[in-house]
Amino acid sequence: MRLSIVIPAHNEEARIGRMLDAYLPYFEERHGAGVEFLVVVNGTTDGTESVVRGYAADHPGLRCIVEPGRIGKGGALMLGFRAAQGDLVGFVDADGSTPPPAFDDLVHGIGESGAIIASRWCRGADVSPRQPLARRIASRIFNLLVRTVFGLRLTDTQCGAKLMRREALQAVLPGLGITRWAFDVDLLFQLKRAGYAVTEIATTWHDVAGSKVQVVRTSLEMLVALVRLRLLYSPLRWVVGLYDRYIGPIMHPAEVEPDNLLRHGLLLMVGAQATNICNLLFQVVMMRMLGRAEFGVLAALWGACLTVAMPLMALTQTVSHFTARLLRTADRARVRAMLGSLAIRLVVVGLVLVGGILLARDGVGAFFKVEQQAPVVIAAVLLGFMLWRPVLDGALNGAQAFAWTVAVAMCWGVARLLLGVLFAAFGLGAAGGLLATALGLLLSIVLGTVGLHRTFGGGSIRPRHVPGFYAYLLKYVTALAGYSVLMNADVVLVKRFFDPETAGLYARASIAAKSVIFLPQPIAAAMFPKVVSGGAVSYGSWRTLLKALTLAGVIVFGFAVLCTVVAGPLLLVFSGERVPELVPVLRTLVWSLFPLTLVFLLMNFELAQRRFAVTIPLVLCALGYLGGVAVWHGSLLMVVGVLGVANLAALGATVMLVMSRSKTMVRANGREEKDP
Repeated sequence: MRLSIVIPAHNEEARIGRMLDAYLPYFEERHGAGVEFLVVVNGTTDGTESVVRGYAADHPGLRCIVEPGRIGKGGALMLGFRAAQGDLVGFVDADGSTPPPAFDDLVHGIGESGAIIASRWCRGADVSPRQPLARRIASRIFNLLVRTVFGLRLTDTQCGAKLMRREALQAVLPGLGITRWAFDVDLLFQLKRAGYAVTEIATTWHDVAGSKVQVVRTSLEMLVALVRLRLLYSPLRWVVGLYDRYIGPIMHPAEVEPDNLLRHGLLLMVGAQATNICNLLFQVVMMRMLGRAEFGVLAALWGACLTVAMPLMALTQTVSHFTARLLRTADRARVRAMLGSLAIRLVVVGLVLVGGILLARDGVGAFFKVEQQAPVVIAAVLLGFMLWRPVLDGALNGAQAFAWTVAVAMCWGVARLLLGVLFAAFGLGAAGGLLATALGLLLSIVLGTVGLHRTFGGGSIRPRHVPGFYAYLLKYVTALAGYSVLMNADVVLVKRFFDPETAGLYARASIAAKSVIFLPQPIAAAMFPKVVSGGAVSYGSWRTLLKALTLAGVIVFGFAVLCTVVAGPLLLVFSGERVPELVPVLRTLVWSLFPLTLVFLLMNFELAQRRFAVTIPLVLCALGYLGGVAVWHGSLLMVVGVLGVANLAALGATVMLVMSRSKTMVRANGREEKDP
């Protein structure tokens, strides 16, 4: 029985020689002229082709197939499959991680099955050295998705050693796609649909140095590939065709350097939603373990902290802006010097802020109708901690070290949740919830400091101020202050104008609505460092903005519709009780906040490119909102209605500003402008 082994190879000059040294003599000795090797060299920029042709001169059973374009693993395998002449056709990775005896086990174990695959997760598998924890977790999550979405009861669809009978392969080859990371799943799913049995056996697998796989990046690409593949085999396959024909060429034109917005946006969204889940669980736990009045105290003080701290996002974006610009000249030392200068100033500002609130704690407590001083004191300390996170997040975002950004945010969310449950169980009330938030924030600051060291290096350096930093910061603070009022002041205003019970109920609806509106904000974080400039709008930046608006709009609109339909059950989840009078409030609030999602993206786009006219409409709309609520607060729906009008006005004004800039867009064939 003739055997064909296909080996896809992209820039494998350093590893494929060792692999062929092991495979060629082993299989030639056992199968003689009955084995052929087909190495498909695709899109290579090194000497892989020369190495393979050198071996082919001494081994007649080895053929070298060259494809100049980079067509991915799937495309390379399909070329090899079409050229293969064996009764059994298999493939193996070029790195040699599957030793020859392990692949030969497939040949002897295929029996009557249509295909047989090697598995690193079957009982008896020998994997050495053990894969890193992150890769093992990613592998199991991916496998769970494959089992759930495609019904493939296999433990390891991604191991790079598989063997098929020729008739089985020929039956599915015409329908195979060439999706890079989902090719193996596509192949196995097609075999299952065609009625061929797939056997899985334990294998021997040795990790080989030089892997090109980056866990975070690859995991996201694999997730997108799975979604695409599932759509292809569903009644919604027209969506893929529509994307490929009309949307893909706009989102990813061949002549423009990729901005990786989708990948980075997905990474930040996954991390943000994991953090949001922790935060939502924290809110639900607090709602159920604290009384309405006590939860109203927690929500009001936390809302006040957010209202004060939201403008500190300007510090995040200012640090991100200057970090991105400095890194364009590979000036990591100046980034570290800038951060050192900021650290010194923040210590002073933090001490003044916390000390001022502590001195005025009686007045603050009276304003919020808080009888105990402990929650006010802890909130003051919490605000001091909140000064530091924006610097850490800004530096990591500016360097596009988004994995660290996600880790820092998740650290805070998980720590806050666990500590909140513990403190609530001990009866610490609102003070316990605020203390859990403060301690979780402190832990995230420690982790973020480690991330900075890993990203920018260590060593002593003289702190140095960056010219223009504080002027930029002041303008950004002004814009963000207006946005902050529109986003967060509702809970504070309701607490001011309504009784504690009503304020506590409204806080639940507000948290539920904002959990929807906050969903796409990570897209803005991913967009910001990609569109940083000295003032002009490049073609690439404009395209990135359109992509961000499309992604955010689709996400929020979909969830807003869902929230409108299931408003009652959603409130039940948050509060643990049915509150029919809040259902219309929640529905109205979701759509009143909806414009802020797009406002946030447009605001960040303008400010990333040092254009500050957007500040004026935001501040005016915020003042109009505060004045409107001061006059019209006869009911909760009235307050929400005023908010909706203010937010629509803010969206209309920012859209007109951005559109007026489009006339001066710099078309440079996708090349970003150079900063002066």
